[in-house]
Amino acid sequence: MPKRSALAASAGNGGPRAMMCGVTFAAALALIAGCAAEPAPTAAPQAASSTKASDSAHRIQSIVGDCMKKKGFRYVPWVPPVKAPKTASDRAYLGDYAAMKEQRAKKGFTVFYRYAHPDQKEEVLWSSEDSPNSAIVRDLSPAQLAAYEKQLTACKSRAIKEVTGKVVKDDNDLFAQLDETVQKVLDRELNGDPKLVELAAAMGVCLKGKGYSVADTRPSTLHTWGWRTFEDKVKALAKNDDKPEDEEMAKYGQYTMPVISVADGKRYFSQEVKAALDDLECGKDFYAAYSPRNAEIQQRVALEFGGGGN
Repeated sequence: MPKRSALAASAGNGGPRAMMCGVTFAAALALIAGCAAEPAPTAAPQAASSTKASDSAHRIQSIVGDCMKKKGFRYVPWVPPVKAPKTASDRAYLGDYAAMKEQRAKKGFTVFYRYAHPDQKEEVLWSSEDSPNSAIVRDLSPAQLAAYEKQLTACKSRAIKEVTGKVVKDDNDLFAQLDETVQKVLDRELNGDPKLVELAAAMGVCLKGKGYSVADTRPSTLHTWGWRTFEDKVKALAKNDDKPEDEEMAKYGQYTMPVISVADGKRYFSQEVKAALDDLECGKDFYAAYSPRNAEIQQRVALEFGGGGN
């Protein structure tokens, strides 16, 4: 599995999504943070798209299983279950005001929530421990694990190419391609939409009136400004602590999570909750219009990559 930072984003904010290792992209819509808690809920998919994504993901897993077996490794094809979009988090992700307000009052943008409330159990769709392959890799020696992961990367690349036609070197490359593709589609389809541009501009004016610095009011950027603002605070704390950074993670803009005291976590979290609620009040109309379309694009791109191929 790739090393990735443990980040979580508010479902109501629609920002980069914290994912579990090995999650299929179709199951959680965005694959940015990896190996973390609280993956994004899926938007309600059309039956045909959902079926096609599931078929692609299962085909990829089947090919990976056969490939690993031929190389002498044990691997169980496994596709994580997809949760039905029925919870408040799901409604928040799709721009429902009441659900977003409830979630933001409780968790803000969910950046400092884990530091302020370390005793709270994270909400997850599934854990990497749910995969039957977690027990397999646990029993491997360091040398065996290195060989296993190297072969798994090669088998995944082959499977994704066979099913989707896309050339992917490894998991990090897959995540990067997914993110880049999503951003291009968002820019093309949403940042030029006159209605969304108008709503985003009004939201930006409102936020500036409340004292927030909002330099970019493009819809896709404004949608995540709050998450990014507080995520930048975590990154700054990580950069200035005594924990050494992983060079491989740093190449992909990731970092080792800093140690933050509960007192400091609560202080930052209080600021975050206020900002998240102000953001919602300014962007009530914007989120209602933007979030459902964002969710559809996330899922559509996931489908292009065969559900992520993990």
